[in-house]
Amino acid sequence: MADAGRLARGLDQLLESLAHADQLDPLDVEGVLALRSISERCAERIGDAARILEAQNEVLYAEERAKVKPRDN
Repeated sequence: MADAGRLARGLDQLLESLAHADQLDPLDVEGVLALRSISERCAERIGDAARILEAQNEVLYAEERAKVKPRDN
C-alpha cells in the first residue's frame, strides 16, 4: 500500500511541476488524474485484501489452537 501512496504523491508532484512550468495540457491533466484515481482504487483493494488475509489467518490460528489439546503430565 505504501507504493500506491508514493505513486499518488508522485502524480500530485507531476501535476504541480507541470503547472509551475506552464505546461499543463488538458489531456495530460486528465491522464494524470485518471492514473491517480486508479492508484487510489488499487490501494483500497490492497487494503481490503490485507484485511481478508488477516481475518483468514485468525480463523486458521483459532482452528489450530482448538486441535491442540493440553497434555496431562
